[in-house]
Amino acid sequence: MPVLQPLPNDVSPKHRVATLATLPLFWSLTRKRVVVAGGSDAAAWKAELLSACGAEVHLYARRSEASEGLLDLITRRAAHECGRLVHHDDSWHDGVFEGAALAIGDCEDGTEAEAFFKAARTAGVPVNVIDKPAFCQFQFGSIVNRSPVVVAISTDGAAPILAQAIRRRIETLLPPAIKHWATIAQRIRERVNARLQPGAARRIFWERFVDRSFQDTPEEGVETRLMAELGRLATPRPAIGRVTIVGAGPGDAELLTLKAVRALQAADVIIYDEQISSDVLELARREAKRILVSQLNPTASGKPRAEDGAQVAALAKAGKRVVRLQPGNPRATSAGIEEAERLERLGIAVELVAGVNADNGDANAAAMAIRLIDSTLPRRASC
Repeated sequence: MPVLQPLPNDVSPKHRVATLATLPLFWSLTRKRVVVAGGSDAAAWKAELLSACGAEVHLYARRSEASEGLLDLITRRAAHECGRLVHHDDSWHDGVFEGAALAIGDCEDGTEAEAFFKAARTAGVPVNVIDKPAFCQFQFGSIVNRSPVVVAISTDGAAPILAQAIRRRIETLLPPAIKHWATIAQRIRERVNARLQPGAARRIFWERFVDRSFQDTPEEGVETRLMAELGRLATPRPAIGRVTIVGAGPGDAELLTLKAVRALQAADVIIYDEQISSDVLELARREAKRILVSQLNPTASGKPRAEDGAQVAALAKAGKRVVRLQPGNPRATSAGIEEAERLERLGIAVELVAGVNADNGDANAAAMAIRLIDSTLPRRASC
């Protein structure tokens, strides 16, 4: 339909991702050679961590200078079936970096740290010198291990104790069974991708999968039932979208209701007013297209018009899940109710999600609730 050609994209200052101090990466080290230099417990911990990732860790430390922790580590096998620990009863030298994927050093002073850093860089190897930020190209964060689910937390070196506290909280929120669900997801992923094309049906399957993974322990025969559900979703059916009119309340992201956050994380398209804050939009699904309401009709004043409703309805009829994000509480304003009625007259299913009223006890209650449960919500993503 011409009304959809083309869909405007968000060109406002409200970026999809706020400023990042560092880029988080998850790097496979299976069967990769890694150099660890130093005989301390800190070096031993890094070596154990790297071998648990499947790396072949070459430890350079004189046995006479090695800590008890390092000596104990040398006698044990790596946790990962592909991991190896190879001890060299010698100090590091320039030749140890050849073919290495990473280099970790525990150096006694700045002179040795600088030498280790320069030697690794000359060999083209990313390097980290423990507790010497000036000689670190990358950092180690605090880790929550539910492998293959791995959560890493970084404060860019500013407050390691805070990272540890965050890790402890996440540990309590992630059920132990999540690792088993993740393993099942690995096994069925190719079958899902083969049966369901990218889009609504595939996302619905994975959203239901994720919801189940936070509620239940996988029982015997779960894969058979998942495949049956996959078959039902793979059956062609008319695209049916919907519109959810969501109230952003007074504008504080912490005052969004749980229902509002869920709607934002499930949206294909988000149409929002100028007053909506970047913090609120940060909670939305990353892949969702964002459109300022004034962009629907560049000549419009920014207020909802019949033409705007027609464009929103066209998006829903094309199978999109549309969130109309408004400040305040759409249930309590004539504009929100009129917009819902206008869409319903066009044959679109509409849901109104109330926003918190800032002038009563709702605000404190919502703030407490969202702090307790927001971090348990899976970030929606197309799989």
